[in-house]
Amino acid sequence: MGRARKGTWKRSGDHFLVYVTLPQSAVPGVKERRLPGIVVPKGINGRPPTDADLDKLAKLYTDRPDLALARLAEEGRLPDWVPIELVPRDALLRGAAANPTAASAAGSLLETVESYADRWLAWRNKHGNGSLSSYTSGLKVHALRVKVDGGTIGEKPLAALTRDDVKRVAAYFRNEVAADRLAENTASRYFSYFRTMLTAASDEDGDPELYVRPDNPALGVKGPPTPKRQTRACFYPEEFLRFVACEAISIRTRRLVTLAVYLMCRLSEFARLRCEDIDLAHERITISRSYDRKRKREKAPKNGRGRSFTLEPNVIPLLRVMIDDAGGSGLICPINVYKVSDAFRMYLDRAGLTRPDLRQRTRMHIPLTMHGLRATGATWAARSGRYGPIELRRILGHQKQETTDVYFDEAQLMGRNVGEVFPPLPASLLNRSGKRASGG
Repeated sequence: MGRARKGTWKRSGDHFLVYVTLPQSAVPGVKERRLPGIVVPKGINGRPPTDADLDKLAKLYTDRPDLALARLAEEGRLPDWVPIELVPRDALLRGAAANPTAASAAGSLLETVESYADRWLAWRNKHGNGSLSSYTSGLKVHALRVKVDGGTIGEKPLAALTRDDVKRVAAYFRNEVAADRLAENTASRYFSYFRTMLTAASDEDGDPELYVRPDNPALGVKGPPTPKRQTRACFYPEEFLRFVACEAISIRTRRLVTLAVYLMCRLSEFARLRCEDIDLAHERITISRSYDRKRKREKAPKNGRGRSFTLEPNVIPLLRVMIDDAGGSGLICPINVYKVSDAFRMYLDRAGLTRPDLRQRTRMHIPLTMHGLRATGATWAARSGRYGPIELRRILGHQKQETTDVYFDEAQLMGRNVGEVFPPLPASLLNRSGKRASGG
């Protein structure tokens, strides 16, 4: 039988240090298992500690390493090699509050959820992930401010975060929806950001910089209710023709709106669409790049995949004119697509389009926006009967078929007497001079 462990101690200046070595079974694979010295003041109960007192304390910490780890956590001196599960959660909380430097140190056992969120968002930014402002808002403005244990989620050490804490965050988002302070889609999306962050923190096979705990407290926690599908406004063909024939709107804006409907591309893809991407001889288009507005740089299309598809016949004359105007190469849209998007409601006014569905936003309905013109094209495509669900999914670049299938439902809701979808374009759009009408 081996000799019983009892710990050691020594004097250090005006105090004493008690040393404990963790058993090998607690930290397999770690050679140096000796913890930093635990400080014992020179006075205990009003008198200097005796050798017997120190021997007893060393034995106590050896028999109860959780107490030793709790003391070190509270002092902000936990070594990084100590497994998180050995440290009492309440000690981590006290340690983070008492040691702000350790609480903000990357990878520290005391690193708070807020500090980790900053690192995770920076990591996403570094790797070119999109929707950074939305992720930041969902976490910083909402999830991390949820009250818990006399503080907030953001102030807790990530290692001390529990399943109950995650449930409180989910309950917060449910309450925000019930009080009409957040839309269902927004609440569901924000909670998914929080859950995704915790998945990264517990993914042993992911980026080692992000892996900080062995378990995922969000696993199996029910989030806010699944959002009810909102209806989305789209142009009727006759409304579209009124818009693109309106000479109070610049011809470049009208052409951009036309392409947004007929090509069914995202705004970020239009911002980098080049003449060379259009194969007029074979009536095909290739989407192979997009624009990151926040970082002001070119990137791959959403989902990282390019796509090619056949052009609608009635848009080909316009594309031919625009390619000629551009000199046959370079960007095909000589206009800032985002400025057009910001002013889109004003353009609806100029065209005299006042149908309530185009303008009113409710919990169940999204008004027409520049981004929504892609949805107009997708709904028209579904309505036309010329596109099957799988083909339309490929054209739109969706990951999931159910995302595309929504447009087949929307097509059935357009009613009767819709008119010809993707109609022939007015001659005014094909003016080769590119001369603008008055207006923006």
